[in-house]
Amino acid sequence: MSRRALDLDDGLAMVVTDLHGSWEVYRRLRDLFLDQQAKGQVDRLVLCGDLIHSDGPDEIDASLEMMLDVMSLQAEFGTNRVIMLLGNHELPHIYGLSLAKGSTQFTPRFEAALTRLDQQYRSLYRRKNVIQFLTSLPFFVRTRAGVMLTHAGAAPDVTSADHVSRLLKIDHYDLIAAADRELNRYDIESLRRGYSHFTGLSYEEQARRFLAVTGPSDPRYNDLLRVLFLTGQNTEFDLMWNTLFSQNELDGSGNYIGTVRTFLQCVSEVSPYDQRVLVAGHIPVKNGYELVGPQKLRVASFTHAMPRRAARYLMLDCSKSISSAADLVPHLRPVFTENSLDVPSMSTSAAM
Repeated sequence: MSRRALDLDDGLAMVVTDLHGSWEVYRRLRDLFLDQQAKGQVDRLVLCGDLIHSDGPDEIDASLEMMLDVMSLQAEFGTNRVIMLLGNHELPHIYGLSLAKGSTQFTPRFEAALTRLDQQYRSLYRRKNVIQFLTSLPFFVRTRAGVMLTHAGAAPDVTSADHVSRLLKIDHYDLIAAADRELNRYDIESLRRGYSHFTGLSYEEQARRFLAVTGPSDPRYNDLLRVLFLTGQNTEFDLMWNTLFSQNELDGSGNYIGTVRTFLQCVSEVSPYDQRVLVAGHIPVKNGYELVGPQKLRVASFTHAMPRRAARYLMLDCSKSISSAADLVPHLRPVFTENSLDVPSMSTSAAM
């Protein structure tokens, strides 16, 4: 089982969020990291999830190419130098689930790209390698500086150190195996008919679309049914799902600052260092960043920056003590300079 939290004692980390399939922005930031790393000016690149799933047309979605490039960088520099956290857009592909927002279906395009990858005999990677990579991704980075990095932010479901310990022990393969055991206790044809009745589309049509399978003989054909047995009261899957999909300050409770405080306290109880400040992406913000109370910095490195020209990344000294989110603001850097004329365009809807 992979580590769900990485602990960084030292070094300067370049922290990037939510690139959602934009190759131009990814390449800009990757090349900046490689150049500064070669000069000894930065030690690590941290991608805080949602690397994939552009909501623009097919021709501008480089999700798979970007992920394969990150895998290659990790092979070259190591998983402690090039770090990627699991985001809510990566999670469904581990379990064979569909992900949509309104009329936009995010998962089919990436699943189709994975299927094509298996057909490219010269490729160094196959679908199974990508899924193995996704299952290995941590949820959190904790630092000696007291700054914690994650994708979505503070989850209201995490109210005790026990919840954090459960998250740190998540094994995707165990959860999949348990769900499949339950699935196989039932009549599969009846489940398919029920799924079709509920969705209004034939199961085979949906399996081909959302999983990019060839037909009923494909071993992944029944994966869409797995969701029926993954969720339940107080399950590990629900805890993980709600942590990575949390809408944070948009949930309407009005007590998100308290949620952040509780979340960091719970994490600190099972961490080598106190974690005092949280950094995340996931939600659109004006001007590329936002202070959400004294302990939370939200950063948008492209997709969620409004306007996108205001996109930021963070340069974080992992050893220098940080007391408040405001202390991090001077360490934000613009993705695009004033002289940049090549800010990529995407559709205007946000892909949270």
